[in-house]
Amino acid sequence: MIKANEPILFDCGAGALLRLAEAGFSPLEVDVALLTHLHLDHVSDLLALAKARWLLGEEKMEVFGPEGTKKWFETVQSLYPYLADLDVSFTVVSPGDEFALKGLKIKVGEAVHSLPALGYRIESGKKAVVYSGDTEPVESMRDLAEGADLLIHECSFPEPFVVTNHSTPRRLGETFRGAGIKRIILTHLYPQTIGCEHEMVRDVQAGLGSGVEVEIGRDLKRIEL
Repeated sequence: MIKANEPILFDCGAGALLRLAEAGFSPLEVDVALLTHLHLDHVSDLLALAKARWLLGEEKMEVFGPEGTKKWFETVQSLYPYLADLDVSFTVVSPGDEFALKGLKIKVGEAVHSLPALGYRIESGKKAVVYSGDTEPVESMRDLAEGADLLIHECSFPEPFVVTNHSTPRRLGETFRGAGIKRIILTHLYPQTIGCEHEMVRDVQAGLGSGVEVEIGRDLKRIEL
């Protein structure tokens, strides 16, 4: 869907810069980032990425995200006067927005979290991938993911946790039952999920019904559609 020399980064939390290097990408190749929300574990490496590009001779970078993204970035940037020359542009996106980016069609959906949050649907031809960011399993995300080839959805806690602002396996499966999704990858796993991965996959599948592949996401995993 996305050519190897035209990557698009979704969220940029701690360790993202290292993982990009391990995946074989130079910071110079990553000139666009789409953010789901402004919690630290989703944005903390954004300034580091912009700085790395600047050190390699490229000042420009493009960032899409919710209201407040520019203010957050410039507040952090202001702590380091020597980074004043960074040329980072910001585009505010909201649920319902659609736009083209690097030959792809991007749709924005509403996530339900403890602050304004977004999910993204990426379409190329007849293929579609949806990235949830942090969210409860909700109808707005189901609508965004309808018929997707791949849904990358957070599942922060195993059963029998009862939480808000995040997802648990049974609710996730029940929410997306019958949505026509071909494959689901579970991400954003909190420490409480360690040792429970098999049961989490089973619980999601129980809610979904048959015919949907479910697996745990792993760093550096490559997927072809």
